Amino acid sequence: MPVFYIKKFIRKYILPVICVLFIFLKPAYSQALQFDGLDIKKNILQVADHYAHTGEYHNAILQYYEYLYRFPQDTLIPNITIRIATVYRKSGKMKLAEDYYRQAVEKFPHTKYDLENRLRLGAFIYEKGDYEGAITYALSQKEDPFRLIEIYSLIRLEEIDIVDSLVGQFPSEGFSTEIIPEYINFRDCETVLNWKKKWGAYALSAVFPGGGRILMDEYRDGVLTVVGFWGMVKVAAYAFKYHPAFYYYTATGALIYYGLNLYSTYFSVRRYPDRIMKQSLNSLTEIYPLSGQLRLESPF
Repeated sequence: MPVFYIKKFIRKYILPVICVLFIFLKPAYSQALQFDGLDIKKNILQVADHYAHTGEYHNAILQYYEYLYRFPQDTLIPNITIRIATVYRKSGKMKLAEDYYRQAVEKFPHTKYDLENRLRLGAFIYEKGDYEGAITYALSQKEDPFRLIEIYSLIRLEEIDIVDSLVGQFPSEGFSTEIIPEYINFRDCETVLNWKKKWGAYALSAVFPGGGRILMDEYRDGVLTVVGFWGMVKVAAYAFKYHPAFYYYTATGALIYYGLNLYSTYFSVRRYPDRIMKQSLNSLTEIYPLSGQLRLESPF
């Protein structure tokens, strides 16, 4: 009997109270859980970003993976994917980095990160030295910033005439850069070869074949010319001493080589200003890195 009354008492008084408490406390409990979830997200990102900043890339990757695993539907996932790609790039794992850059572009095409992710992929292709690949990728994109990727890649490939046409078409409004006006200034300035260096190259080439091209900074070709000419002189001297019948041919060959040396020096002098211009334009791409011109800041 006592057990019966206890059960009846629980059903009549205790259970209704528990139900009422559950109804009123459930929203507060859910809100507490939500706040806990937000705190967990924030903590994971803070730890991961700290590891990425300090160069502890393995630990950073683990933290970012944990975020992906625990919050697969979160709106930050496109950005987390870019962070993983960036960490892989900084750690030298270029294949994995490219995979994640492409994943960020292909999986999240309709998010606020879309344009940024596509620009980061294009900048990555350029920065790893695949200039033709960067041009191909940029040509498939319609937005103005991708023309900048084309310009940088073409400068690296020394296709200056094409760069000139692209710079002329580059929009002057809506997307500002520092490199475009600098490029125009460089192209408007004529590179003039110092007359002392010019005639010094001719004179040195006449006295010491190959020396003129070395003076024009064509070191490999200049050294080959030196070795080739003096090698032929040595062969001619040997023929004069031991095989007089061949001396005429070897001496003639040395004289022809000497004349070609002067001829090549002439074209080397003519190429010099153009080469200096290309070197200067290449230096612009280092002074103004592509990522900075695209306004791509570090994601973490």
